[in-house]
Amino acid sequence: MTLSKNSPDEVRLAFRTYDPFVETEQAEKIWLDLLARSAHSYFTSWGWISTWLNSLPRDLQLELIVGSINETPALAFFINRRKKNKYGFLPSQTLALNATAVRRYDEIYAEYNSILYDPAMLTDATQALEYVRNLAWDEFDFPWVSLKFTQDFNLLNAEKTLGVYSIQIDAATAFLVNLEKVRAVNLDFYALLSSNKRSQIRRSVKQYEADGGRILVREAETSEEALAMFENLVALHQAEWNNLNRPGAFSNPYVLQFHHDLIRSRFASGEIQLLQIYNESGNLGYLYCFVYCNQVLFYQSGFKYLPKNVYRPGLVSHYYAIVHNASKGRAVYDFLAGDAPYKSSLSTDTTQMYKIRWVKNKARFFIENSLVEVKRLIKRAPQFEERLKQARYLIRNIGLALVS
Repeated sequence: MTLSKNSPDEVRLAFRTYDPFVETEQAEKIWLDLLARSAHSYFTSWGWISTWLNSLPRDLQLELIVGSINETPALAFFINRRKKNKYGFLPSQTLALNATAVRRYDEIYAEYNSILYDPAMLTDATQALEYVRNLAWDEFDFPWVSLKFTQDFNLLNAEKTLGVYSIQIDAATAFLVNLEKVRAVNLDFYALLSSNKRSQIRRSVKQYEADGGRILVREAETSEEALAMFENLVALHQAEWNNLNRPGAFSNPYVLQFHHDLIRSRFASGEIQLLQIYNESGNLGYLYCFVYCNQVLFYQSGFKYLPKNVYRPGLVSHYYAIVHNASKGRAVYDFLAGDAPYKSSLSTDTTQMYKIRWVKNKARFFIENSLVEVKRLIKRAPQFEERLKQARYLIRNIGLALVS
């Protein structure tokens, strides 16, 4: 896909907006139609999107935007409109792609974000981007967009192509295991690991087996079993984070309910995988994954930690989960975004995701970009949270001086 100038005889996209809370059947039909013609991830699948739509309060200003050619949808995406008062002085009309711009609801952390688009119909992204630019907004958030979408739509170079300013808020590596490579070594995943990682996992497995026999993998076979495993996972996960005096992923009631609903509604479709890793001595842990287009996306975990350093429930659980899924003919085991050392040490491949923000005003760009740069400078420094508060205070004062 290229970002070229519109030619005089180019077929124009006709855009229409739908209320997905009211025009539900139309939204589902359009989305399902485009899914069949678009590269996409589980986080833009109808299973995820329909659960998300059903979970949101109806007072949100959520819209489905559809661009069609000759009445056939060529692209579609959701936006939510939200007014904010950033830093205590900066009014902001914010739009978010397939998200709400409300932290409570966006903590489900959808990844590989993208619009749906048929590449056979949408050979030039310019019209779509111009439509987005001409909407009423001060900031347009693209949370955790895929590398392909970022490149296809040139999201990081919007100043040259559209006259708006792009800010790369964050970037993350997604670590992957190519399961064909695991099958190529007859499921001997050790053969693909570094000698140090092989030694760590083997030593830990040996200790677990000495304590309680062979390590086994059990995959939930019904939604009831999956929900029971999920509850055990949440308990272990929250206990771990509570011990660190930090909120866990499921401390947000909305997030917890969302995943209950997702498991109930999508398990029968084969999209949900809950694994229990255990032996006779008890559980090592639980893994919660999504299965889509023959790929396994690891989403969350809960492990039983024991006092001795020889026990590594996370590494061992993922090792067994990778071999389990390779034996089932899956294509990829995707750790999703995050730079945890265990992810990189077990992976065979990588890709990238980005959090990107567009802003229209140059002064706003200066404020936003300055804060992002300050965050990057102090992220690894001691007392990060306190220094970040000081940076926000500084940015606020700069902003007040600019508008006074």
